[in-house]
Amino acid sequence: MIHVRHRELVVPGQLVAEGDYRLRDGAYREGKQVYSSVVGLAYLQGEDIKIVPLQRPYIPSRGDVVIGVVVDSYHSGWVLDLNSPYTGNLFVSDLLHRKVDLNREDIGKYLGIGDLVAATVKDVDERMRVQLETEGFRKGKVDSGKLIEISPAKVPRVLGRKGSMLKILQESTGCKLIVGQNGRIIVQGEDPHMVNAVVQALLMIEREAHTSGLTDRVRLQLEKLKRRE
Repeated sequence: MIHVRHRELVVPGQLVAEGDYRLRDGAYREGKQVYSSVVGLAYLQGEDIKIVPLQRPYIPSRGDVVIGVVVDSYHSGWVLDLNSPYTGNLFVSDLLHRKVDLNREDIGKYLGIGDLVAATVKDVDERMRVQLETEGFRKGKVDSGKLIEISPAKVPRVLGRKGSMLKILQESTGCKLIVGQNGRIIVQGEDPHMVNAVVQALLMIEREAHTSGLTDRVRLQLEKLKRRE
C-alpha cells in the first residue's frame, strides 16, 4: 500500500508505503513499513520507491561532467574545487592529451588559480580521490560565459527528461549551456539579455524544482523575456 502520491514532498520519518517494495536512495524499511530518510520528492515506479532529496552535497561519480575551479597546483597538475566535500585532480597530460616534459614546460601557462575547467570524472578510488580528464566536446578551460551555481540535487530538473528542459533553455535563447552534475552551470551567449534570461530561468528551476508543470512555466517565462528585448 502506497501512502503518498508520486512526486509528493516527504520528510524524514514519514511513512511512504507498506509492503515488499524495492527501496532505492532516500528510503529505509522497518518491518513491512517504508519511510523517507530525507526531505525530498517520492518517486514511485512500479515496485521501486526512491526519495530524491531537495538538497544534497555533490558526491563525484565516474563519468560525471563537472565544472571545477582551480585552487592549487603541483608539479604535474592541478587541484580543483568541485563544489563537493572532495576535490579533483587534473594531471597536465589529461588536460593537454599529450605527453609533457615537466622539466622543460611550465604548466602554469595552461591553468592558473581561479580558472574554470569543464571536465569529466575519470576515476574515483576507494579513498574518494577523484581524477579528472578533459577529453571530449566543450571540455577544458572555460574562457567565456557566466557561472551559475545551484543545488546539485536540482541538476536533473535543469536537464529534464531526455534533455527536454535543456533543449528549451538553449533553443529559446540561442545560448549554450555547460551543465555540471556538481551544480555549476556555464551560460554562454552573444546577447547579454538572453544570457540573463537563462540565468533567471535557472534560478526559477532551482526554486520550483519540486513542482509540476515547470517546463511549461519556464517556456512561458523565456517567451516573455524575449518579447521585452
